[in-house]
Amino acid sequence: MKRRNKKLLIIAGAVVVVAFILANIFRSGESGTTVQAENVKMQDIVEEVSASGYVQPKTKVNITSEVTAEIIEVAVVDGQFVRKGNLLIKLDTVQLQKDFEQMKYSLEEMEARVEGSKALYLQAEEENTRQKALFERNLTSETAYKDAEYSYLNSKHSYEAMQSQFKQTRALFEKAEDNLSKTRITAPMDGIVTYIDAEPGEIAQAQTAYTQGKTLMTISDLNSFEVEVDVDETEIVKVDLNQEAKIEVDAFPDTSFVGEVVEIGNTAIMTGLGTQDQATNFKVKVLFKETNNKIRPGMSATVDITTNKRTEALVVPYGAIVMRNLNPEDSLEKPSDSSGGLVAEAHAAQVEENPPSDTDSSSHEGNKGREAKGVFVIQDGKAKFVEVETGIADQKNIEIVKGLEKDQKVISGPFRTLRTIKDGDMIKVEEQPQFSVRD
Repeated sequence: MKRRNKKLLIIAGAVVVVAFILANIFRSGESGTTVQAENVKMQDIVEEVSASGYVQPKTKVNITSEVTAEIIEVAVVDGQFVRKGNLLIKLDTVQLQKDFEQMKYSLEEMEARVEGSKALYLQAEEENTRQKALFERNLTSETAYKDAEYSYLNSKHSYEAMQSQFKQTRALFEKAEDNLSKTRITAPMDGIVTYIDAEPGEIAQAQTAYTQGKTLMTISDLNSFEVEVDVDETEIVKVDLNQEAKIEVDAFPDTSFVGEVVEIGNTAIMTGLGTQDQATNFKVKVLFKETNNKIRPGMSATVDITTNKRTEALVVPYGAIVMRNLNPEDSLEKPSDSSGGLVAEAHAAQVEENPPSDTDSSSHEGNKGREAKGVFVIQDGKAKFVEVETGIADQKNIEIVKGLEKDQKVISGPFRTLRTIKDGDMIKVEEQPQFSVRD
């Protein structure tokens, strides 16, 4: 008897559990999927391209040495204002002075040789003229006339060769003189000394066409600054000259400066080649349109370049945009059933999905549809997929050019729900928490 009662109790418990599960399933089916929703609204929207970089003077000159010599004096200090022509660095002149003097003596020697060669040339020219006149009157022999002519030609060519040697020596002399003058490095423009890396006793290496000389000093014009930023290749096409920009300098919190795009790089700069961090960027320079005496070169800054604007545009949250793969025979104009003819999972537009494997693609080879961009609107308590055409976007919203009307309610989240929800699913809008301010 006891065993029978025990069995009845077990069966009764199982029935209760099954009834509870079925009740939950039924209740869940009635309530539908919980979602977040927002109204389609009209508002101004501004599209921006953001990038980070560093503040630098619009005009600056890196000072290097054009000759290799020892530094014997640094005539300025960091932060000092200099005018064009002021002495910056003085180099040792002993060796270059000797080279200059040697070339000076060589030039004087060549000048004397040229004068001697010229005298012989003029003498030979006169003798040749005299012998020619005598020969034409049969007063001298042909041999004497030819000897005078050959002597004249020889002296002429010797004089011309000597002139060429003189020019070569003079060029070497001028080079030595120029090198000697370069031992005094002077300011190429008015400005502030913003960088110094030179000490007396150090050897300054010359910068040539084949070697990169060391930057000893930098002179900057601090009356005008710009920010040089790296813009990603996917956004550089939106950037154009003279576009307005907002500049935020890390050293000035809660403050922004007005800027303007003044230069766009034409050559891509690739970093991290062959690694996971590989990137392709373009240099863009944004000029400050206002000045601030506290701004310094090298400060970190962020630039928001305004690339497009719309006034009173129809917008939805950016996260509401999804992609759906539509079967060719489906039409968005016709109401869908619970399956909706919408195949495969949707994904948020801003997230890139993993491509299907070869096995998946082969299994659906004969049933390929087209990718459609759209949103889920709430209609009669159900989710209805509506294909849309989008325009520009900001950080939160995206413009709807075609497909929606003002005050329609669209599903904006959660993200996981947007990935799995289907056309025709029952939905329940999550109530947004209300916040009150206590006195």
